[in-house]
Amino acid sequence: MKRMNVKRKLFTYIVIWSVFLSSLLLYSPETNVLSASGVPEITMNTPDEGAVLDVSTVEFTGKVSSDSTTPEQLTIKVFEQLGDSEQPKDITLDGKLSIKPEDKKADFSYSRNFSEGAHTLTFFVTDKDGVSNSIDQSFTVKSAVPERKMIAESAAINETVTPSQPSTNEESSASKPGAIQTFIEEIGNRPYMAKMYLAPKGSEKLYDPANEKKDWTKNGFLPAEDMTRVPVGYQIVIDIRSDASLSSTQPLITFFGEQGKDGEKGKEKLINTFDISYDIKSFVYTFKPETQLSHRTTYYVYLNPNIANDSGKIIPRFLKFTTISPEHQDERDFSTEPGMKLADIPDHKRPLDFNIHGNYSNVTNACQYCHSTHNGKNESLEGGTFGNEENLCMTCHDGTSGSQIGPKVVEHKETLKTNQHNQNSSSSCTSCHNPHTQGTLENPNSFKPVSTTDSHIRTYKKASTAGGKADEFSLCLSCHRGNAVEKGDKPASDINQYYSKPHINESLHNIKATEDSGSTLNGQLPCAECHETHGSNNSKMLREELGNVKLKAEDKFKTTGSTWSDSDERKFCISCHNGSTVIYGKTGKLSEKDAAGDPITGHQKEDKQGCSFCHGGTSKSAKEAAHAPKEAAQ
Repeated sequence: MKRMNVKRKLFTYIVIWSVFLSSLLLYSPETNVLSASGVPEITMNTPDEGAVLDVSTVEFTGKVSSDSTTPEQLTIKVFEQLGDSEQPKDITLDGKLSIKPEDKKADFSYSRNFSEGAHTLTFFVTDKDGVSNSIDQSFTVKSAVPERKMIAESAAINETVTPSQPSTNEESSASKPGAIQTFIEEIGNRPYMAKMYLAPKGSEKLYDPANEKKDWTKNGFLPAEDMTRVPVGYQIVIDIRSDASLSSTQPLITFFGEQGKDGEKGKEKLINTFDISYDIKSFVYTFKPETQLSHRTTYYVYLNPNIANDSGKIIPRFLKFTTISPEHQDERDFSTEPGMKLADIPDHKRPLDFNIHGNYSNVTNACQYCHSTHNGKNESLEGGTFGNEENLCMTCHDGTSGSQIGPKVVEHKETLKTNQHNQNSSSSCTSCHNPHTQGTLENPNSFKPVSTTDSHIRTYKKASTAGGKADEFSLCLSCHRGNAVEKGDKPASDINQYYSKPHINESLHNIKATEDSGSTLNGQLPCAECHETHGSNNSKMLREELGNVKLKAEDKFKTTGSTWSDSDERKFCISCHNGSTVIYGKTGKLSEKDAAGDPITGHQKEDKQGCSFCHGGTSKSAKEAAHAPKEAAQ
């Protein structure tokens, strides 16, 4: 009997220890499945969705809760959507965030000044296990009255601030003098996301982060940021850099199919670790959606802010990409009935874009959508079904069928003549795009070749992928090299010269991005840092929101008419050179005194002369000062 009791006790101990050990090993990056069940909850109380407010200081209130995490352990982050051309920006530290835990939930409030116009914020809540959920809040500031505040219902929340959040009684660190520069110095040893790709399933083992010069698009890899036409069968590949091992008890990302909805199911796995240098490692993860992605859907990837190494938590990121529309199909993807040839498919059974982009050689009557044999209006015989539109391409690319191009380049045709490319029917579009190609992995935007003698496709690399060399911006520089513009008689300005010697060697805009900025830039600034691609309200197609930050209406850069003044020039440069704007990990500065403590001419607030007077090189032109500014002569 005693022997039997001993065996039973031993068996009981084994079971208990097995349960205990299994709880410690429950999370495995190889088998982790993120699902909609068990995610933390977040709801908004005020203001109402879509509210129109007559104040600039807006306070948001809401509730967060989790079945698996106490309110004190929940993390809240706030992002602002900056527009189609930019990734959302983390504005958590730009405002005042407070949390008041109560039993199994917590009330929170977030307040910040906003510019006039429409805004969309995304609030994220993350539990102790790294699982996140989000909710969108859209609103419009009608007029700026900073003295007033939107206060939650009858009374403000009694503020209890969690250790991980900034205090509402203290000035936000991001708004203090020198705080941004200090932040850059502090994040040097924190983990950061170096790359995120969308890649075919089964190709992840090909990725080698040490091969920085390899063009991974040739292996079907697509940069995730703002990518369009992403195949629905793809997975996510993420390259995280760190000088120490990462916490492995939490998921790396939360993946959202639509804004504000629960996380999509999928499996996350650490597939490889590489030594990049003597102290930096690359940790390569994959996320494979459990089901195939949906067509023409924008997906959002939120990097878990609780991932950390010994030096601190990871730099938060929030990215988006859009899958291919079912209207975009090539011959291989288009299914036909047995025995039916492609040319025999009736028009009403074909997607519109199947005919227009890329398959006109297979379907002879596809040409009639854009061309008319006997009634063409120009040498390209533009006409046909959609030929009477003011801009032929906008028939679909106003968001109804194709991707939306905004702002519409035809909106300011009469009011401003220097804010856009040549507007001659669809010529402005076909100067850069080839409407007869359906897009490929290497050329998703259907860019044209550089010239009739150079078959290389025009390229334009964005901030996250640009290296700063001229051939990366051939989309712009193939025309802006002093040659005549297509379908025009006025030569385009020669900007290409500033991306070559000797200008590039002397340029103060020749920048090497900091490693933890997530950019590979080591050269001249990309064109889109200052210019809008498809048109602008400003002269020279200049952006209103420079420095990639959301600005108040009174702080936006604006010009009137087509005359470029010294005042315009100073405001344009100071939009970034203000001691606080950070681009590629570098802070734009404007020192008022030199090393000896003497005032610098032109750098004083009361000065009126344009920056090009000192920084415009031998030409003393605004064009040279903007694209390749020189050191001022001593």
